[in-house]
Amino acid sequence: MNRFKIKISIVLLMLVLVSQQLSACSMYKITVGNKTMVGCNEDAWRLTPHVWFENSVSNNRFGAAFTGSRFDGVNGYAPQSGMNDAGLCYSRLATYAPPTPKGFIKTGMAIQNPTLYLKDILHNCQSVDEVKAYISQYDHSFFTEDVFIYVDRFGHYLVVEPYRLRIGNQANYVLSNFCPSVTNDKAACRIDRYRNGIEFLKRGADTTLL
Repeated sequence: MNRFKIKISIVLLMLVLVSQQLSACSMYKITVGNKTMVGCNEDAWRLTPHVWFENSVSNNRFGAAFTGSRFDGVNGYAPQSGMNDAGLCYSRLATYAPPTPKGFIKTGMAIQNPTLYLKDILHNCQSVDEVKAYISQYDHSFFTEDVFIYVDRFGHYLVVEPYRLRIGNQANYVLSNFCPSVTNDKAACRIDRYRNGIEFLKRGADTTLL
């Protein structure tokens, strides 16, 4: 995918991110052939939504577009979702704090600045394998009330839970406000936005943009 197409994809993604009026958070990805479409919506209890672009600062880093609404002082706005010019995108979905696994021991570096940490992932990585390696350096149990999903241009995705990292490559995938490793299908389908997403994909999504 060339950079022009990626920039167009970023604009389309940002339009999807800021135009949804649904409650709570959800994200889906659809891969057809060698192309992937991603869509998500976020909560809007803050009235300060922003879309901003950050250039790469060196040849081995990537420029990225972000959305967010929480101002974090000198760090700027904290990113809720984003996409870089390598085609890697992500969304952050709130969830309840899952129980700490028995025998869990914290490993990796402490996350001192979560805003810069989340930005740096998109500035440094171009695939979910690289994201997994990057995150594995840190104690990502810091985010006990969040689940993240990263999707790369190959259609592979990485689900980041507080205590687990999992890569998948299903053609269609939906995630909402829960950790898949501790939530069965019956419980997940009690969430309207997740159930609606599953039914939407089963009906056959319009992939003409692909």
